[in-house]
Amino acid sequence: MAKSLQEIADEFGYSVVHDFHEGLACAKKDGKWFHIRPDGTPAYDYRYDEIEDFHEGLACARKGNEWFHIRHDGVPAYEQRYEETGLFSEGLAYAMKNGKKFHICHDGTPAYQRRFTSLGDFSNGSAYAASDEEPRSFRINHAGEKVS
Repeated sequence: MAKSLQEIADEFGYSVVHDFHEGLACAKKDGKWFHIRPDGTPAYDYRYDEIEDFHEGLACARKGNEWFHIRHDGVPAYEQRYEETGLFSEGLAYAMKNGKKFHICHDGTPAYQRRFTSLGDFSNGSAYAASDEEPRSFRINHAGEKVS
């Protein structure tokens, strides 16, 4: 019988345990975050200041003021560091550098050149976007082009 999240937290001394995504759950102990397996054991040795759930094989992680994505083994998926990152959806995640937002690929490289003031996750082939050049928000495709 599988243990409940509360049973895992109590047994291992975790202050927080989230739901499982892609076989791992976020857990917090001694002020640091990491992912755990369903049996409650840590999935890797790294510790982060903040982490998110896994989506498309990667999870957001923060060390200090730098955000990036990690793999299931806790290792960063790429070298770039950002001011902010989002969850992957349809192969892209938003990131912020120098106060501007754009989408990145799984290897951390920008998916397009254009930059925005606000961005959302992709759903059904488009994502919400806003920029200083446009009076209203709009939708963009995977190439960063306005579609509506």
